[in-house]
Amino acid sequence: MWIFSFGSQKRDVIRWENPNPDLLAWKWEHEFDEIKNNSSLIVDPGLAAIFIKNWKIEAVETKSWKWSLETENTPFITSLKNILSGFESHEKASVFFLKIHEITNQKWWTPNSVTYIDPTYDFPVELRAFGNFSFKIIDLENFWTNYLWNRNQVLVDDIRMLITDRIVWNIASIFASKKISYNEIDSKTLEIAETLRDATKTDFEKLWLELVDFRIEDINFTDKTENFIDKITSKKADIWAINAASNIDSNAMNNYKDLENLEIMKQAAWNSWTWWDAMWAGIWMAMWMKMTENMQNKNSSTSESSEEKLLKLKDLFDKGLISSDDYEAKKKEILNNF
Repeated sequence: MWIFSFGSQKRDVIRWENPNPDLLAWKWEHEFDEIKNNSSLIVDPGLAAIFIKNWKIEAVETKSWKWSLETENTPFITSLKNILSGFESHEKASVFFLKIHEITNQKWWTPNSVTYIDPTYDFPVELRAFGNFSFKIIDLENFWTNYLWNRNQVLVDDIRMLITDRIVWNIASIFASKKISYNEIDSKTLEIAETLRDATKTDFEKLWLELVDFRIEDINFTDKTENFIDKITSKKADIWAINAASNIDSNAMNNYKDLENLEIMKQAAWNSWTWWDAMWAGIWMAMWMKMTENMQNKNSSTSESSEEKLLKLKDLFDKGLISSDDYEAKKKEILNNF
């Protein structure tokens, strides 16, 4: 509440009393000819005051105190006294109050899903991220000159959105550059948060702000990505089962891929797939072929050929380590498998 001198309707104090928690900065909305010569300037803890004359900063006060315009001789009070003497050009003078403490627990989120390519499985991961951060103004004069000067107030939410836009703009490139697969994200949230904070530090300094604290609280995948992950889990189980079996040759693997292609065609016919469904099916099939080919290459590099087995068997026979009957029986088994 403002205090009035009822005889002359003059202002007794210049103060931002009970600052609205939704505001970051506020212009004192009274004419200077309303101020009494013995009025006071009060700057409460966590606030700063900027005195403006003719669109230029005359003084900045960040110390919390109560000053008397009649007796104090600080630069801020001296500037006020000069403008009050005769009230010359008072229309061009004003006082702005700003919060200089940390603004905490600001929520951020990605308004749309963020997409990057999974480095392990080579498919597009779509995710949404949520978290919170704290910030503060680190350069009052530049903040006023470049952002506040033509405003009567600045909402905390205005700056929150400014920060969130830059976070979201960087987040996809961070995921891609760090080559984090979908199943590693939960264990990497702290690392990702620190990287994002470092990556945006210079941008925020240009806005005269500092991101004091930044956290990722939750990351979740879109339904399409969740569906794709379920398929990967299922197919990985198939591959492990095939790998565990013996005598799997390339023809068997090719037959398995043919069956997968037939299943995709059947699903498309039954469900009237859109181009989007077809695209995802194509991505899945390409990834599956890559996985099976890798497995085939691994099997071919680690499996012993029939020729190598026969040579080893002949060597054992020549050294008298196996009988003639054993040699003939094992040779027949190898040739049958071949």
